[in-house]
Amino acid sequence: MQERWTVLVVIAHPDDETACGGTIAKLAEEGHRVVVAVATNGNKGTHDPAVTPEMLSQMRVREMEQACAALGVSKLIRYDYDDGALADSPDLKERIYRTIREEKPDILITFDPWRKYEFHPDHRTVGMLAAEAAYLADGCWYFPQHAAAGLMPCKPQEVYLFWSDEPNYTVDVAATWERKLRAADAHASQGTDGEPFGTKYLNWLRANAASEAELRRETFRKVYRTSLTI
Repeated sequence: MQERWTVLVVIAHPDDETACGGTIAKLAEEGHRVVVAVATNGNKGTHDPAVTPEMLSQMRVREMEQACAALGVSKLIRYDYDDGALADSPDLKERIYRTIREEKPDILITFDPWRKYEFHPDHRTVGMLAAEAAYLADGCWYFPQHAAAGLMPCKPQEVYLFWSDEPNYTVDVAATWERKLRAADAHASQGTDGEPFGTKYLNWLRANAASEAELRRETFRKVYRTSLTI
């Protein structure tokens, strides 16, 4: 029987998991434990001035829960920072290190922070801090208060970066494609002019894909080369 892994997906906003939603669903279907940590409450993700940040954050909490349920996510962790305000701060860094030490993931999935023309600062910040923590969280003098509380240093064996300019790993998500789109549609606040978010995302993919078959593949920059594979 295949080994059961813990997979930690660290993202910036509710809906960012769509980028690797097919892979999340595939891992969950195979019996692996998938944990998603979302750094912000998404409270600025609208172009409608009638929707206040407070209203939007409440909507997006519910949407994220529904999307995770559709993908088979085992656990959702919310840091609840304001949208657009993430920075390389001791507080956010400690939260990510703590999550790794609490969940002890075999695999970590996050943004590629070195992606060219990545304009959103939250994406760059989360990708960089998560990648850093994946490399250093086994060091005993990084946040030593964790060990004092019983959380011992550890690090994932694999790191996969999505939205990479230099992918070297592909996951066929044809079997979980419909689940990916259903989960995306849970983010109703991110739709445009009555168009569901899943359709909006699909249209964006089609505009950038060479073929329909390419749509049903998710690509990553695989950082470590060990015996694990997905």
